[in-house]
Amino acid sequence: MRSACLAFLLLAACGPSVGGHEDDETGVPCTGDETRCDGNLFEVCDGDTYQIEEACEQACSPTLGCAECDPAQGTACSGDTTVVSCNPDGTLGGTVETCTDGTTCIAGDCARSCSADGVDLIYVVDTDNRLLSFDPRLVDGAGDPFTVLGTLNCPASTTPAPGWTDPVAPFSMAVDRNAVAWVLYSSGEIFNVDVNNASVCSPTSYNELQNGWLLFGMGFVTDTSGGDTERLYVGGGSVTADPGGKFGFVDDALVIQDLGTLPNSGENSPEITGTGAAEAWGFYPGTSSAFVQQISKTDGTAVGTQFNIPGGLGGTVQAWAFAQWGGKFYLFVTTLDVLSGLSNSTVRRSDKMTGNYEGVIRQNLPYTIVGAGVSTCAPVVVE
Repeated sequence: MRSACLAFLLLAACGPSVGGHEDDETGVPCTGDETRCDGNLFEVCDGDTYQIEEACEQACSPTLGCAECDPAQGTACSGDTTVVSCNPDGTLGGTVETCTDGTTCIAGDCARSCSADGVDLIYVVDTDNRLLSFDPRLVDGAGDPFTVLGTLNCPASTTPAPGWTDPVAPFSMAVDRNAVAWVLYSSGEIFNVDVNNASVCSPTSYNELQNGWLLFGMGFVTDTSGGDTERLYVGGGSVTADPGGKFGFVDDALVIQDLGTLPNSGENSPEITGTGAAEAWGFYPGTSSAFVQQISKTDGTAVGTQFNIPGGLGGTVQAWAFAQWGGKFYLFVTTLDVLSGLSNSTVRRSDKMTGNYEGVIRQNLPYTIVGAGVSTCAPVVVE
């Protein structure tokens, strides 16, 4: 989190596409002159069995046959972004809804998808403005899980948040379901960055330093387990990362709504990661006490068992970030050895299912990582 202190599915036709038949065969018993749809096939009863009458290019209605849409469904898609009504005669009606950015029209409804490039990786940002991907699948092999994607060029203010004494730099990061990184700078500003093109950085309408929220950790969490809607949850608020900070979420107008107070335990306030299972988790770093804890999305209180890191992190904590992937927590930590004066940037891992701390899996990294983000499209478990 901090230093010291949807390309989408384009299945937008009005009805089912070719294939995907219910029975995948004709000759199903029937009586009289009944009609039905088998996927995109309109079938008519010939007296005792169904036979294919026509293959529909757009939609199949059991009562009308091939049409632009099926009135029984109520709505349909006109293009990728427009939800329209379906008239009783099977023709497209008026606009019901225009899908906003990040959604596309699928089966008559605006929906998010997990098909955007890059939503299956962890992303990190360091104090040198480098944006990197981190592929957990490469951790246990000989390959390097880090890939430098580019250097951020966000037009951040040079004035830091009140009380922050270092030059303005990235402070925390989260990644949404559309593979867009939300990067918080130590000026208090939030920018959007395309994880597939680090040079594309856009200011958001977030009003920095609002309601006492100066700097904080952040992570997207789905509203329901397996759902496709999410919120950006935030925790902390001060530049000193004191424990017992505030907890809240960023609403659609990019205003932080306070929900409660984080536990007054540990040595620092947490970095936050979310999951597609609708869970918020915090990583609380410290020299002698460090742990991972689930956070209630309702009020910020601790949930369940505290997953301790035996002995803490050792040296003075200079930077930390946090993300879950595939049932594991990945902890990006830079510590300072007071005696030697040397810093060590590491990746550590903890098992989400058992709470077991698995130790340092990479060390002496050339990056001081201050933010990590992972989409809620990323796997919660790996089979």
